[in-house]
Amino acid sequence: MRYANVIVPLAVEGMYTYAVPESLKDAVKEGTLVFVAFAGNKKYTAIVGQLHDQKPEGYEVKEIEGVAEEQVMLSLIHLKFLFWISSYYMATLGEVMKAALPMMFRLESFTSITRIEADVDFSTLTTNEQALLHFLHFGEYVALKDAEKCLKIKNGMAVVKGLLAKKYIQVKETVDELFKSKTEYIISFVREFTEDDLHQILENLKKAPAQYKMFCRWIEEDKQEWERTAFLKATGTSATILKGLCEKQLLKVEKKVLSRLTLDEVVEQISCHSLSADQEQAFEEIKSAFTQKDCVLLRGVTSSGKTEVYIHLIQTYLSQGKQVLYMLPEIALTVQIVKRLQRVFGEDVGIYHSGMSDQMRAELWRKQCSEQPYGVILGVRSSVFLPFKDLGLIIVDEEHDASYKQKEPSPRYNGRDSAIMLSKMCGAHILLGSATPSFESYQNAMAGKYGLVEMYNRFGGVQMPKIVLANLGEYRRKKIMKGSFSPLLIDEMGKVLSDGKQIILFQNRRGYSSYMQCEQCGVIPKCKHCDVSMTYYKQRNVLICRYCGSMVKVFNSCTDCGGKYKERVPGTEKVEEEVSAIFPDSRVARMDLNTMGNKAKFRQIIEDFEQGKIDVLVGTQMVTKGLDFENVKLVGVIDADSMISFPDFRAEERAYCMLMQVSGRSGRKGEQGKVVVQASDVKNRVYTMLTDGEYKEFFTQLTAERELFTYPPFGRMIQVEIRHKDVIVLRNAANTLAIRLREKLGRRVCGPAVPDVSRIGGLHRLILLLKIEPATSCSKVKDLLRIEISLLRKDKKFGALRIVCDVDP
Repeated sequence: MRYANVIVPLAVEGMYTYAVPESLKDAVKEGTLVFVAFAGNKKYTAIVGQLHDQKPEGYEVKEIEGVAEEQVMLSLIHLKFLFWISSYYMATLGEVMKAALPMMFRLESFTSITRIEADVDFSTLTTNEQALLHFLHFGEYVALKDAEKCLKIKNGMAVVKGLLAKKYIQVKETVDELFKSKTEYIISFVREFTEDDLHQILENLKKAPAQYKMFCRWIEEDKQEWERTAFLKATGTSATILKGLCEKQLLKVEKKVLSRLTLDEVVEQISCHSLSADQEQAFEEIKSAFTQKDCVLLRGVTSSGKTEVYIHLIQTYLSQGKQVLYMLPEIALTVQIVKRLQRVFGEDVGIYHSGMSDQMRAELWRKQCSEQPYGVILGVRSSVFLPFKDLGLIIVDEEHDASYKQKEPSPRYNGRDSAIMLSKMCGAHILLGSATPSFESYQNAMAGKYGLVEMYNRFGGVQMPKIVLANLGEYRRKKIMKGSFSPLLIDEMGKVLSDGKQIILFQNRRGYSSYMQCEQCGVIPKCKHCDVSMTYYKQRNVLICRYCGSMVKVFNSCTDCGGKYKERVPGTEKVEEEVSAIFPDSRVARMDLNTMGNKAKFRQIIEDFEQGKIDVLVGTQMVTKGLDFENVKLVGVIDADSMISFPDFRAEERAYCMLMQVSGRSGRKGEQGKVVVQASDVKNRVYTMLTDGEYKEFFTQLTAERELFTYPPFGRMIQVEIRHKDVIVLRNAANTLAIRLREKLGRRVCGPAVPDVSRIGGLHRLILLLKIEPATSCSKVKDLLRIEISLLRKDKKFGALRIVCDVDP
C-alpha cells in the first residue's frame, strides 16, 4: 500500500500521513492537490508532499478521499521551495501553503445539518436547541453557519452536539467547489450567408419589424461574435426577439467559457526601443556578469532607463524558450509597467497581485500549470509562489523596498530573498535593480558574491533634480508657515503650476491627521484594543486604529475635560485640502490606501495624471518609486523628519532610499527638476548626503557603525515577539525564555524589551532580539529556538501564549 505525507492548510507542525486508495494510485503524485479528512470529519484540500511505503504505527490511517484539482500540480522544485520557506522563516508548512495557493484551491468543508423524523420531547431541550430544531426541515440540509446567523446563536456546534446525542438531527460535511469558470452567452451566425442569402432573409423579415431591425443592426456591426447582454443593450430590444431569430435558424446563442485574464484594452504592439549607449553598456555587462554569477545587482540612478534594459533582457530569455518573473514592490507600479511590457510582448504577459480577484488568481495558476503558460509574469512578492515550468530569469525591481517583506500573517518572508533562493533551485539568473540598493545587496556585490553593474547617467542626458532643504524650525520660529507648507515650497509650487507643469507631494501618513489632542488637558484619543493613538479621517469624521482597524466617531469635545480637540501631524487628506485652499484653481488628487480601493482606481488616477488631468498628486510612499511621469517638475516632501526619527536601526537607510526615490520622480524628461525637502533637523547627515547624492559614501558611513554592533549586513537577526492578554504572564514568559536562550547563546540574546506599540488587538507584547554573527550557524540557532519555544508552551503557567518568530526583520 502506498502512503502520502500531506500538508494541510492549517497552522500545525509537520505533515500528516494518509493511505492512497488503489483507485487513486495513478492520480496521486508528489505535488498533487487532494481531499483529506482532518480533525474528525472536517475536509480540506492538502498538498501531497511525499509518497512512501511505510505504514505508520499506533493509529488507523485514513484514506485520501479524492483529487481536488486535476489541472494544478506542484513540481518537485516548487515543493522544495515551499519546504525552504517553512524552514528558513520558521513558519508551519500549513501557513506556507495558505500563502502560496489561491483561496479557490484551498477548499474547506462546512457542517450541514438536517432534521430527521423522530418524536421530540421539547421540554428536555434548551432554548437554542428548540430554536434550531424549529428552523430545520426534514431531509433538507442547511449550513450550520447560516443557521447560526439567522438564529443569532454564537456556539452552534455545542447545540448541534446536544441534538445529535438525542438523535434528532443528522450532520454531514459539505464541500462547495469555489473556482468556477467564467461563462458568457455569445451570439453568432448559424452558418455563413452570401449577400444574396442576406438580401432574401431581410425581405422575409419585413413582416416582423422588430426582428428585421435587430438583424439589420447585426449585419451593420459586422461582428463575428457578440455577447448576448451587450447586444441586447446596444439594440435596445428584448431576448424574445432574439429567440425568434434563433428559431428561424439565422442566429445562434452558445454558452462559452471565457478567460478572466484577457487584456482590459487592446495595446498596440511595438518592437523594443533601441538602447542608448549607457543602456547598451549595462545590458552587455549584465549578460557578461551572468556568465560568472547567478545574481547581479544593477545600481542605476533614477530615470537612467533600467526598465528598458529589463525589457531587452526579457526578450533575450523568451527567445531561448525560458520564462521570466518580473517583481515589483507595489501594485501601483504594475499599472504603468504592464502597458510597456504588453506593447512589446503582447498577450504573453501575465499579472499577479493582491488586487486581483480570487477567481483570477486561481485561473492564472491553472494557466501556469497548462501547456501554454505565460512567458512573462509581472507580480508583487506573492508571485514567487507561482508555478513555473522553465524559469530562466527573475528581475526584482526596486529591490531595496521594505514592501517585499511580509509582516503579517506568517510566513514572514522576504520576496527578494525568497526570489534569490527560487532562482538557485530553478537554475535561473536573478537581477536585482535599484537606484538605492539595500545595504545587504550592496555589501554582497562589493564582496564579490553578486555581480555589480552601475548606471550613473539619466536617460537622454537629463540632469539629476536639484534638492533644496526647507528649514521648518526657522519658518515656525518666524511664524510664516501656511499650514503644512513652507514659503519656499509654496513659491516653487506657484512657479511650476504657472508653467503648466505637474507636482508630486509626498507625506508618509494617511488620514487627515495622525492623531487628535485636547488643547486643554492634552489627552490623545487612543484605541481601546491597541496602545496607539487613532488616526483622524475628516471626510468620514471618524478615528481609525491603523493596527486593528477599529473605528469610533469623533466626539465634539474632550471626554475628560470638555475641551476642544486639535489635529496634530497632518496626513495626506489634510495636505490635499491645504493645497486646494492655497491653489484653488489647481486640480488635486490623492493616492493612498484609503483612496485606492481597487485596481480600477489605481489605473484611473495614474492615467489621469499621465494625461495632465491632475496638477498636484498627493500621496504616501506609493508615489515615491518606479512611477514615470514626464511632466513632473517639482516634488515636495512635507515632513521628512518623521521617517528619520523612527526607533529602528534601518530608519536612516530607509529614509534616504525613500527620499532619493521620490526625488527621482522629478524632471525625468526635458529640463532639470527640483525637490523641496521640508525638515526641522536640516543638519542631519541623511539630508546632507541626500543633497550630495553620494550613495556609496552614505553606505560606507552607516555600515561602519553597523559592523560594530553585528547588525545586517554583518550579521543575521531573529525577532521573537511574545503576546498575551495578561501582562504579568507575558513578562514571566519572556524572562523565562530569555534566560534559557542566554544559557546557550549568551550575549546574542537582547531583551526582553517593550516595542513602540506595547499592545495590539488586546494582547500585550514583548520582544527578544537574537543577533547572530556570520561565523555562527543560523539554522542551529533556529533549531534551538524551536526547542525552547516548544518547552515554554508546554508549561501550564503560560497558557494562551502567542509566540511569533520573524527571521531577518
